[in-house]
Amino acid sequence: MEKLLEKTIPGAEFDSSDRDPPPRCHPGTRLAILERCLRFIRNCDANKKIRWVVGGAGVGKSAAMQSVVESPELVVSCHASVFFSINGRDDGTKAVMTISYQLAAKCKPYRQLIEKEIIHDPSLFRSSMAKQFLKLIIEPFIHNPQLNSAGRILIVVDGLDECKDSRTQLELLRLISDLCIKYSSSPLVWLIASRPEQHITSFFSRSEVMPAYEKEEIPVNSNEARADVERFLRDEFMEIKKASDSVDPRWPEEQDLWKLASAAGGLFAYAQTATRYIAD
Repeated sequence: MEKLLEKTIPGAEFDSSDRDPPPRCHPGTRLAILERCLRFIRNCDANKKIRWVVGGAGVGKSAAMQSVVESPELVVSCHASVFFSINGRDDGTKAVMTISYQLAAKCKPYRQLIEKEIIHDPSLFRSSMAKQFLKLIIEPFIHNPQLNSAGRILIVVDGLDECKDSRTQLELLRLISDLCIKYSSSPLVWLIASRPEQHITSFFSRSEVMPAYEKEEIPVNSNEARADVERFLRDEFMEIKKASDSVDPRWPEEQDLWKLASAAGGLFAYAQTATRYIAD
C-alpha cells in the first residue's frame, strides 16, 4: 500500500487536506443537478454507466462533484475520486493508481487481489495506463465474482480538462468508455466533469461512445443558475453583516445586490470572488 501510495496524485481525493476546505454547493443551491446525478448513480442501467457533467469555467462543476460524493443520499458500496487541478494535481498518468489506492484502502477483497497482482509483477508500477487499467480495474471488477457482485461503486473524475496532456485525457476517456461498452454488467459507475473543450466534446460525440453515457450540462446563465447565485450572495452578505458591528443594518441596499447578481449571472466563481473581496 505504501508503494502504491507513492504512485498516486497527492491531494486528488475528495477528502484530501490539500483541498481543505473543498468547493461545495452552497446550501439550497444546485439541488436539481445534484438530484439528477444521485438518481443516475442509483438507477443507471446496463448500457449507460457514465454521466458527463460539462460546463464552462466557474459554473460550479467541482462543487457539484464534491457535494455528490459527500451526500448522505449517495448509495454505493464504495467510491473513489480524482480531482484534477492545474495547481499540482494534473498528472493523468497516475489516475488509475490514484483510483486503485482509494479502493484498496476501503475494500479488503479488492486490496487482497491487487496485492497478489503487484507481488506477481512489480513492474506494474511502471506499466502503461492501459495495462494498469486492465490489471487494477477491469480484471478485479469484471472477472472476479466477489467484486463483480459487491454492489455499485462510484468513480468521480473531476476537472478532466485540467489534466496536463490532452492525449492522456482522451486515453483515460477511451479506457473508461471501452469498459462500460464491453462489460455492461460492470458495478462501476463514472461521473466525469470537464469544460467543453473541443477534443473532449468530439470524443463524446463519437457514435460508438454515445450509447455509454448521459450528459449533464451546467449552463452559465440559466434561470436556475442565476437564482442560485442570488441566494448565495444574500446568504454571504448576511454572514458578513453578522461578523461586523459597524455595518449598517440596511446594508446591502437591494439595488446594489441586484447589480452584483446581474454582473455574476450564473457564475459562482464571480460571486465567490466578489464576496471574499467585500468581506475583507
